[in-house]
Amino acid sequence: PGRRNMTVDYLFYNMIVLTMADPAGCGIIPNGAVAVKGDRIAGVGENGELIKHYSAHRYIDGRGKLLMPGLVDAHMHTGVSIYKGFAQDTKNWMSDCVFPLKGALSAESRRAGSMVMIAEAIKAGTTTMVDSNEDMLLFADNHVQAGVRAQLSHTVHGLPLGRAVIGDDELYPLEDDLEQESLKNCRTLITEYHDSHNGRITCGLCPLGLDRVSRETLQIMKEMSDREGFPIHLHLACGEREVKQMQMRYGKRSISFLHELGLVNRRLIAVHLSVASEDEIRFLAGQGAGMVLCSGSEAIVDGNVPPAFEFSRYSPRLAIGSDQTSGGNSSNLFYEMKIGALLNKCRFKDPSLFQAWKMLRLATIDGARAMGMGHVIGSLEPGKKADMIMLDLEVPQMTPLVWDPVSNLIPNLVYAANGSEVQLSMVDGRIIMEDRILLSIDEKKIIREAQQEGRKLLERAGHKLLEKNSMIQKLKKENKL
Repeated sequence: PGRRNMTVDYLFYNMIVLTMADPAGCGIIPNGAVAVKGDRIAGVGENGELIKHYSAHRYIDGRGKLLMPGLVDAHMHTGVSIYKGFAQDTKNWMSDCVFPLKGALSAESRRAGSMVMIAEAIKAGTTTMVDSNEDMLLFADNHVQAGVRAQLSHTVHGLPLGRAVIGDDELYPLEDDLEQESLKNCRTLITEYHDSHNGRITCGLCPLGLDRVSRETLQIMKEMSDREGFPIHLHLACGEREVKQMQMRYGKRSISFLHELGLVNRRLIAVHLSVASEDEIRFLAGQGAGMVLCSGSEAIVDGNVPPAFEFSRYSPRLAIGSDQTSGGNSSNLFYEMKIGALLNKCRFKDPSLFQAWKMLRLATIDGARAMGMGHVIGSLEPGKKADMIMLDLEVPQMTPLVWDPVSNLIPNLVYAANGSEVQLSMVDGRIIMEDRILLSIDEKKIIREAQQEGRKLLERAGHKLLEKNSMIQKLKKENKL
């Protein structure tokens, strides 16, 4: 009833709206509505006000539902997800599990695994994916087809797989031809995909690690970043192996070397920082660099809790990522929010750290800002892109929902939700999942294809996982695999 001033494409109404636009919190509107026109949010506010001012081509009644920004997964490797579950519970994750399988990956297995990981992420509420892989050109179209927002990088390095296992006092043998080939593919990816599909697909740069890329190639990538503004996603200070390699090759620790090259700035996205010192963390944060926390992967692969809390004391540019399913076994940010909070509470023996509202911000607005996307996504505000998810709150794990004298909505989202509550996902004003049905992907088909490719991969390389003295062989003999 009443005069309406604008016709929009969608009006979500009668629902709890979580805007994440509050500078210090989450911005809850208990009885709210959101209007969407084209690829943008046209209005956000109280239910009655928006119904009065907007008419819509489609009305979506959200009784018992929550509307919030789509989640931002700030670090993924979808191209190796076909060996999900094949590389856990071992002290030598890389050499015993990853390398034997990596050599047997085919284009088909990379594409199939990538699509399944993307589908899993969408169904758990992720709408923006920062994906870095070798051979990204093989499956960049998966993100296009799925309809997600994605920042894609082709990883650049010079370490041949066959020479990746070396002695403690040996330097990685970097090969210039391999570096140049990966750098060429990086440039091709940018030419073909950057700022495409209405800006939904963008590109970044990803030197794999400072110990696996030459100084000369890093300088070239710096120049690309300086000239075009590309972010640089970098596995940085990841472990003692990297520290030793950098000391042997350059006589410096990674972050000092990076600073010497002029690469420590707001375009740097540092992933993991597992062995970074307090001074190094303070320096990175002070220079405006961002950090990505991948709790599930780091815990499973290295039994490690990265220094995200330390970083957060100096900078708000902290995000979370699911990394790779050969590590964390999941591309579900509800899982990452919960485990990230729990591990830090345990590490510092302080249950007040990384409170639920903070973890939710890391997965939305703070994560978007860390990726340089905060002006476009991460919160529900007029003018921003219409990237949103709608969750069913009338499920056992989210019950009871109370408001007075305090609300339990945010703690339950982080500590009780598991992603299955997500009923609808919208990216760029287009619904890509509704009633938990993926609209741009044939879910059963991609599962069948990934299942077939997983079997083929083990036929090609499964015997290598059972080599003498490997943890995998031990578990197999004990009937634990």
